[in-house]
Amino acid sequence: MIKKLYPGGKRKAFNITYDDGVLQDVRFVALMDKYGLKGTFNLNSGLMETEFEWIHPNGMVVKRLPISAVAELYRGHEVASHTLTHPYLSSLTEAQIMEEMAKDKENLERLTGLPVLGFGGPFHHWGPEVVACAKRCGFEYARNAEERYCYAPPEDYYHWSAGTYHVMPGFRDFVEGFFHTEEELALCQIVGHTYDLDVEDMWDHMESVLKRVAEDEDILSMTNIELVRYLKAMRMAVIREDEIRNPSDLPLWFEKDGEVVCVMPEG
Repeated sequence: MIKKLYPGGKRKAFNITYDDGVLQDVRFVALMDKYGLKGTFNLNSGLMETEFEWIHPNGMVVKRLPISAVAELYRGHEVASHTLTHPYLSSLTEAQIMEEMAKDKENLERLTGLPVLGFGGPFHHWGPEVVACAKRCGFEYARNAEERYCYAPPEDYYHWSAGTYHVMPGFRDFVEGFFHTEEELALCQIVGHTYDLDVEDMWDHMESVLKRVAEDEDILSMTNIELVRYLKAMRMAVIREDEIRNPSDLPLWFEKDGEVVCVMPEG
């Protein structure tokens, strides 16, 4: 029997993707780094340039980080686009959506010195024009604002709905279930904003989750782009009862008859 695994022979993947680039990211990235975990951060470079702020319904001031913080703070993590100014995409023409994506991508690549290959959509509008623009911009995936509340990895990387938001009532049960699931290539993806951790008083609980993930030898922390590239490669694999072929350009990992094996690219 052959079972698909994540890199290093890990059975599960864990991903956090947070939006906006706010001041609370400083504390959160420090926690991620403390436990050796990686995340994806979707940024609005236009709002970071002005250090935009707004008042949360609970009265807390939510403020964007200065754009000068991007390169150093998110080093070792993935930076992805969240549009230039966080608009309601439903109110924009396709040309305007393209401008929001392309300019943000350009800014973030200049700041990080790295390619920006992912897009996280603001608010809840998602349509064919958004997907078309994401593809034309060269993004390898586009994540919408829906949640699936399941551990299966995405099938369509341009209609990527995450596992759950950390402010949802079922969040704790979802995470607990992930530690116990036997699902093949199980993925726990958590989305939200780091200011929610202040609003909901969740810092201690979130740190306990990160610590538990870091200590679990079956779980690999991955960014969105790492997940997409590995899953694409895995779906290219030719798996037969007595043979595994790997036509991709990445090493692939499997459990075969109870033994963990790495299948190198054919080329």
